Amino acid sequence: MNTPQPSSTPPLMELRNIYQTFKLDSGRKIKVLQDINLSVNDAEVLVLLGPSGSGKSTCLRVLAGLLEPSQGKVLLNDQKLVGANQNIALVFQSFALLPWLNVADNVAMGIKPQALPPDEVSKRVKRAIDLVGLEGFEEAYPKELSGGMKQRVGFARALVMERPILCLDEPFSALDVLTAETLRKEVLNLWLSKQTSIRSIVLITHNISEAVSMGGRILVMGSNPGQIRYSIKNDLPYPRDEKNAAFKSLVESIHDLLTEAIIPDTPDWIPPALAANTIESLPHVSLTEVVGFLDLLLQEGGRADAFGLAQKLMKDSLNVLIMAKAAELLDFVDTPKNQVVLTDLGKTFIKSDINLRKKMIHERMMQLKLIQLFYQNLLNHEDLAISKEDAIQSIHEWLPNENPEEVFDTVVQWARFGELFGYNDDTQQVYIDRGEA
Repeated sequence: MNTPQPSSTPPLMELRNIYQTFKLDSGRKIKVLQDINLSVNDAEVLVLLGPSGSGKSTCLRVLAGLLEPSQGKVLLNDQKLVGANQNIALVFQSFALLPWLNVADNVAMGIKPQALPPDEVSKRVKRAIDLVGLEGFEEAYPKELSGGMKQRVGFARALVMERPILCLDEPFSALDVLTAETLRKEVLNLWLSKQTSIRSIVLITHNISEAVSMGGRILVMGSNPGQIRYSIKNDLPYPRDEKNAAFKSLVESIHDLLTEAIIPDTPDWIPPALAANTIESLPHVSLTEVVGFLDLLLQEGGRADAFGLAQKLMKDSLNVLIMAKAAELLDFVDTPKNQVVLTDLGKTFIKSDINLRKKMIHERMMQLKLIQLFYQNLLNHEDLAISKEDAIQSIHEWLPNENPEEVFDTVVQWARFGELFGYNDDTQQVYIDRGEA
């Protein structure tokens, strides 16, 4: 089966010079997207690939007309989009099914606003259910369905709307590996068969293999703020074999690009006058995962390719890159090119008992500007405690382009491991133990 060739007709949709900012309660603005230019062409699968915080889902919301951009234009068939995009159907990561409705009624929710005649609704619902392989489950309720079947209902609800652009926001990430692979193939086959109204697909993902498996054009996004770093054309014919040499080569090439974006060998230069005030966020990963990552790296002789480590850990390579970034922030590894190398400090850490590990994490964290600010903030209060709300507001100020709740969760998790300070979820307070202080 050959790869469909995009037609020479104008794009179905375009984002032109899109900037997106959000205003905080403090009045400060967070820039989420910067100068986004992309087109959704006829007869293609467009993939937005990147780590969390790169603005992939925000781009999708702008495309769908659910979010008005702060600056720039959204064009639909060369006309400015006003309101919700009636040419798009959405499938989300969460199944978003109503538990009190059966499969047929959940699918019918997709066309409820259209106020169609009952016969037309019944006809379209039946066809959509047949297309996703849920015949016989029309009267089943969500609690009776597996994760894969629930997501099939989500796809049927999108298909029943009969719109030309299908937008998928990480729809396979909550599924087990085999179910995800099966559903990916079925979605592609539906598009290739032209049995539906779908002319093009926009896929949001952080999975490199998934991007190469499905995408005809892959846009690699970077963070802080979200921006398109690379555009890659993928002409591999469908169906694509992950064991094929060309497939593996493209996956490795994209992996190298993401490695350079997430843990660059040569960081962006910062003027010395500003370097002392630079606040680097903590990668959103647990220290338990970092310890497992370092342990495997030691088993590999202290040096390994990041992509190879991802395969051995059976994790998505983007997640492994974020583990490497966390370990590098603590000076436990160096990352020349796409290699990860244990430092002497990292070797000492992984060979130590739990108490020495905690002490080392404590010492390394206290070298980080973000933790210094956080700790000083606690010391400035007479009771050595601050509310979660105040802590999140401070993170807003220090790291305006980050997700403050995510950063807070990571800071607390790391701080507990290193015994820097504690957090009581009942009182919603972060605190320093007075004995430790």
